[in-house]
Amino acid sequence: MRRRLLTISLAACACLRLIAQNGANSVNVDIAASGLLPVSWASDSPTLSHLGYDALIGLEFDASFSVPFRFEVGYIEVEPSRISSSGELYRAWNGTRLALFTGYVFQPVDLGKAGILVLSVLGGGALTAAAYMNSALAYAYPSILFEPRAELGLASARSTRMLDGPWLALPMELMFRAGTQTFSPGLRLGWTYCLRGWQ
Repeated sequence: MRRRLLTISLAACACLRLIAQNGANSVNVDIAASGLLPVSWASDSPTLSHLGYDALIGLEFDASFSVPFRFEVGYIEVEPSRISSSGELYRAWNGTRLALFTGYVFQPVDLGKAGILVLSVLGGGALTAAAYMNSALAYAYPSILFEPRAELGLASARSTRMLDGPWLALPMELMFRAGTQTFSPGLRLGWTYCLRGWQ
């Protein structure tokens, strides 16, 4: 699975690098990790919380009209939920997620020598290939994604173009798992490398 993840990521990176060389405003590669607080429920079962995390590789193309297009490959792991008063819980699972986003990038704010602050709002969908942990039971589920984000683009000492920088996001995901729904808010910290800077 790791080999497939690496192959998909490298292929997408090569495609976006080609876009960058042909006039894209900004093409970014990033890595990120999140702490998650998923909450699961079902029609005949209680609402119970979990703890979880994810890690991802993102490839993003920012068009000149402020609409970004983003592709993401990630790994998610969610621990068993807390136990209800009647002894029920939701099982732990992990999986690999492919996601596509679009959204809006607001006008960058110039922070002088510190760089620029870029605020954006992203939304999209995902498909996750998952398995219940400590079992052979595998399944797949779709998700709806929403993510407000703040990114700090650091100014280069050698040039005025923006290079890389940290970003912070509040990812929210609604997962439609077999017979169960899970809403997963989180806190995500990432680092972006800009293949081609703001012009």
